[in-house]
Amino acid sequence: MDRYEVTNVQYHRFLQATGRRPPQYWTGDAYPPGQADYPVVGVSWEDADAYCRWAGKRLPTEAEWEKACRGSDARLYPWGDAWDPARANVGLSQVELWPLGIADAWLLLHATPTGTDGLGLRPVGSYPQGASPDGVMDLAGNVEEWVADWYIGTGYWDLPAQNPVGMGPQWAHSIRGSAWVYRRGMAAWVQDFSRCSARNSSHAYAHPRVGFRCVRSISEQTGVP
Repeated sequence: MDRYEVTNVQYHRFLQATGRRPPQYWTGDAYPPGQADYPVVGVSWEDADAYCRWAGKRLPTEAEWEKACRGSDARLYPWGDAWDPARANVGLSQVELWPLGIADAWLLLHATPTGTDGLGLRPVGSYPQGASPDGVMDLAGNVEEWVADWYIGTGYWDLPAQNPVGMGPQWAHSIRGSAWVYRRGMAAWVQDFSRCSARNSSHAYAHPRVGFRCVRSISEQTGVP
């Protein structure tokens, strides 16, 4: 699994090579100034899937994502079992969340947050104290992440025990992780969504909270079946 979420500069190279449409908060085909190392957001599941394939990789399954987050000791959060919002970019989740609409969130993506309390995205890897046991960054906070599965509201109960993959119903794709901003809510809500086992879904073509990262199978790296 990639250690970091896909960044603006990486996604820009993909757009130049493929001619796909840029995210709506970019200016033409240019991401906001100074945000090369920020995670790209506002991309559809199809765009995320296309990028990973272009890079010779793929989107992770839900089970792969959760294993990377929980480690071998089945921890609640990437860093352990105790909730600590200082270890992730979760939008001032210590207090009542900002009652922002989606339009406000799109506008905030153009700004570089100042200080530790600024609301906005941050460069990937900005919270090393929130790394997972395998050193994967930002599995909680910064952006929610598309994964390969279709969302199954009832969970994994009827799927295989080893690396289950949700193949349907095909109405919304699964999302994992928590993000830099939410429309409204309370700190406990963000704490819940930051758990490694938490699940969400989206129909949206693009959303200011959602980005992605890629994985490559070991057999694809070594040639071992």
